[in-house]
Amino acid sequence: MDPTISTTANTAQGADQTVLSTTAVGKEEAADMTAMALSAISSNEVSVHAPMESLKTSESKVSTIAPDKGDFTTVTVPVGAPYSLTSNVAMVFDSSGDRLQYTETLVSENQAGNFAIATYLDGAQTSNQDTDLAFMTDAELEADLAASQAAGAKDTTQSTDKNTGACIATVLGVGGVVGSIIAYSCAGACAAAAAGVGVPFCVACIAGFATVGGASVTAVATCF
Repeated sequence: MDPTISTTANTAQGADQTVLSTTAVGKEEAADMTAMALSAISSNEVSVHAPMESLKTSESKVSTIAPDKGDFTTVTVPVGAPYSLTSNVAMVFDSSGDRLQYTETLVSENQAGNFAIATYLDGAQTSNQDTDLAFMTDAELEADLAASQAAGAKDTTQSTDKNTGACIATVLGVGGVVGSIIAYSCAGACAAAAAGVGVPFCVACIAGFATVGGASVTAVATCF
């Protein structure tokens, strides 16, 4: 699937009719869930391909997502150098605290000077793409994000924009480049959710970007 083109802008919502949006949890719950996620990583119960020292554990973010079928809790651990700003490890837990899925997105610069994006689901690589997006440093991405968020995000659960990256940028209030990175990273996962395969596929991927923008899962899913 070409992540720059949306062929089914409202498929996910039509399939599930559930609007999923994230809500930050309290400090105590966040600490407990983060400790659980980090324990799974340190014990190799969760397989992470990035070097352990690159995990920015102090910047982890925990949120809850409440669809009709039960609550999910997501833990996002940003991944730093040698990878780009949007790199992350994300886990999705059910209301009983059982881990449903985890994803890893590693963003870097390829030899052509463009972004390269590798994605993993439950430890297995699902995609390794050389994009046509010109690479930007973390400082440049942060400036782009700050400018986008200062302008204000469009509050919507559906977009008619046929460019997936631009649609994601709009609904999450992130820069166009970050929107395109998310599009490349989550295309397969959110297409699966849109087809009714299972919400956690898309939740896990989008939750990974919770540290760079608001995360309305349905809003992003409808962009694919």
